[in-house]
Amino acid sequence: MSLRGWNQFVACALVTTWCALALVSCGHSPTAPSHQAILGRLLVYVSQNGMAASPGKTIEILDTSLRQTTDAHGMALFSLPAGSHVVRAYDLGTPGPGRPFVEQSVEVQSGRTSRVEFNDCTMCR
Repeated sequence: MSLRGWNQFVACALVTTWCALALVSCGHSPTAPSHQAILGRLLVYVSQNGMAASPGKTIEILDTSLRQTTDAHGMALFSLPAGSHVVRAYDLGTPGPGRPFVEQSVEVQSGRTSRVEFNDCTMCR
């Protein structure tokens, strides 16, 4: 093999290797966050008159399809994308005229648990 043929072979082999490595690494950047890292958790707690847990309250995250009721401890846990969200709680007693729901904004951070609290004022109904 001549020197010119050898140089072409080496150049072609390097380009082929580089292309193969680029294809294999597509979408698997070592610096890209994993799917779990971009999610955060939101713990919603509903108390009854600020004292005891209020189970069975419907909690919804607006602009998502996420909705659940609080458990026996008055809690509902959601996994959400990091960012700003609006949490809506239904059928809570509030001071003043009755409202069908109460909302709060919350900032969810990736890999962390944010917390929102609502008070169900039974004396306000």
